[in-house]
Amino acid sequence: MKMHDKMKFFLLLAIAGIIFLAACSGGDDAAESKESSNDKNSSGGGEEYEFDFSHFFPPTHFMEEEVQAFSEELEEATDGRIKITSYPGASLAAPDEHFDAAATGSVDFALSVHGYTPNQFPLTSVMELPFMSESAVEGSKNLWELFNEFDEFDDEYAGTEPLWLYTTDPGQLYTVGKQVKSMEDLKGMRIRSPSPETSEWLEALGATPVSMPMNENFEALERGVVDGTIAPWEAVKTWGLDEVIDYATVGNFYSTTMFVVMNEDIWNELSEEDQSTIKELAGERMATKTGEIFDQFGKDAVDQAKEKGVEVYELSDGELAEWSEFINPTIENWINHVEDKGLPGQQVYDRAVELSGK
Repeated sequence: MKMHDKMKFFLLLAIAGIIFLAACSGGDDAAESKESSNDKNSSGGGEEYEFDFSHFFPPTHFMEEEVQAFSEELEEATDGRIKITSYPGASLAAPDEHFDAAATGSVDFALSVHGYTPNQFPLTSVMELPFMSESAVEGSKNLWELFNEFDEFDDEYAGTEPLWLYTTDPGQLYTVGKQVKSMEDLKGMRIRSPSPETSEWLEALGATPVSMPMNENFEALERGVVDGTIAPWEAVKTWGLDEVIDYATVGNFYSTTMFVVMNEDIWNELSEEDQSTIKELAGERMATKTGEIFDQFGKDAVDQAKEKGVEVYELSDGELAEWSEFINPTIENWINHVEDKGLPGQQVYDRAVELSGK
């Protein structure tokens, strides 16, 4: 063999050796990487997940604290398999886009108001009808019970897994510059409304309802876009409405309903163990807990509003009966509207009344 042929041979042999060693090293690295990945994605035999939780409440609102507390409880209960990052202030989706965002998978968890997505929740809206509950705890427990009793509710939450549903403390009427003691006082006033059901009876009372999410409420009142708002007492404190309102008219008119849902596809990816854990932590437990917090903040809000000079007028039984003559037709209209959709509106309403003990 000639000298240059020998040199070529040894050079090729050296290159082959380098390639072989690199392949072995790469295989070890790949195996190590895969092993590391398995360690990362398995804890107690289950996958690890990092989810986002989107809602419209500001970072300072107590519901952000509740989301954080629930997330921490879930992470601990699943031995770290499920981690949740909260995104408050409608940073991932607008208030009226939260349900669709969860259903389509744009977000993993979502919390918002049912009434912000009109026509999506015909049966759920029964708890937004006038005079359905006296407290957030009562309304929340009854709503969750109705959801579990009637299979027809499932279609309203298509694409999601409802984790818990709840209501606020009863809503009152708050106004700027003009006190409302009678229906005559209310005529022609522009009143912010959270839902179609509320808008209907406001209109029956002679007001002009203006549909608007809560996060736009303060500015609308401050700038005179609306003359007043319908909201729970809790909102007066947590959204700072007592800085802009002058009067409150108390009648326990309605309650706002809200949902906490999870994207259904992601839910189905979870192990039965993790699904069971979420159900134990959520459901009636969180519905009741959330209701208790709304009720407490509602009570605190009354005292705070009075301290800030808000004049509170409570409708007497006689006055409320007079208002009810105009408000109650909303209930019959709701039943007929829901029945026209082929849904058990009368049955759901009757059961809701039964649960409320009226």
